[in-house]
Parts: sequence; C-alpha cells; structure tokens
Amino acid sequence: MRRSVLLVALVIALSSLAVLSAPGGVAMAQTTPTASAPTKLSKSALRKQDRQECTKQARDQHIARRNRAALVRQCMADRQAARRAAR
Repeated sequence: MRRSVLLVALVIALSSLAVLSAPGGVAMAQTTPTASAPTKLSKSALRKQDRQECTKQARDQHIARRNRAALVRQCMADRQAARRAAR
C-alpha cells in the first residue's frame, strides 16, 4: 500500500515537472518580443535596459555599490550617445 502511494506521487511529480518545463507549455507567458517580431522600445524601457546593463558591468568590475553611481551615469550617457549617433 505504502509503496504504491509513493509510486503514484512520483509519477505525478515527474509528469507535472515535464509539463512545466516544456518550452511551449500552456503555463508559460511570453514577456519579451521574439526575434521574428522586433519592436521599438520606449524611452523609459531603453533607460531601464541601459541601467541594468551598466549596473551589471559595474558589478562585473567589482565596483562597490556606493561608488557605482558615477560609472553607471557615464555608461548610460555613452549608450544614449551611441544610439543618437546611429540614427
């Protein structure tokens, strides 16, 4: 009796894991645009993306959090300038 209960629980757990990990599963929502449908980001979305990337660079360079502000600000300005120059 106990062995069959454990077996049933294992089967349920494995099947639910398979369903949740499936790439096209029903439970998964698409939050970013795909490569086949590029969209133009808003100004606030670009600033957020720049801030995240620049903060990541500062962390990768092991800059203390209290000293990151100037580096992040300069990095964001450089990225914005590069976008303007590309237009």
